[in-house]
Amino acid sequence: MKPATHPRSWWPFALIAFFTVFIGWLGTFAVIAVRNSMDLVRPDYYEQEVRYQEQIDRENRTARLSAAVQISYDAAAGKVALQLPAEQARKSPAGTVRLYRPSDASLDREIPLAVNASGHQVVDTTQLRRGNWKLRVAWRVDGEEFFSDQSIVLTNPPT
Repeated sequence: MKPATHPRSWWPFALIAFFTVFIGWLGTFAVIAVRNSMDLVRPDYYEQEVRYQEQIDRENRTARLSAAVQISYDAAAGKVALQLPAEQARKSPAGTVRLYRPSDASLDREIPLAVNASGHQVVDTTQLRRGNWKLRVAWRVDGEEFFSDQSIVLTNPPT
C-alpha cells in the first residue's frame, strides 16, 4: 500500500517571499533616506525660532504703516524694484534686502538697503537662478525695526 501524500503548502514560500520583499524595501528606504540632504532652512534655525516674538513685533509695526512695501519684478530688464512707505523713506532707513531661495540656501543673497529719497531701490536679478524667491526687507528707523516678506517668481525674459 502506498503512503498518503499531502500536497505541499504554499504558506512557507509566501511568508519567505513577503519578508524578503519587506526587508528589501526597508533597505532601499534606508539608502534613500541616508543620501537625502536634510539642510535646515537656515544654519541658525533653532536660535531664530526662539527669537520669533521679536519678528512678530516687527511685522506688526510694519502692518501699521500708512502703506505696504511694494515689490515689482521686470522680467525683461531682470530687475526687482522695491518701494518703502513715504514716511519711512524720509527718515533714512538702514537695513538689508535678503533674497532667500527656499529650495537651496546656498543661493541666498543679502544686499544693503539703499533706498533713494523717495524710498525706491532697484535690485539686479540677472545673476539669480530662475524660480521662486522670497524678498525679505528688514530695516530700522528711529530705533524701531520693521520687516516685509514677499514672494516673487523670477522668470526668463520674454524673447
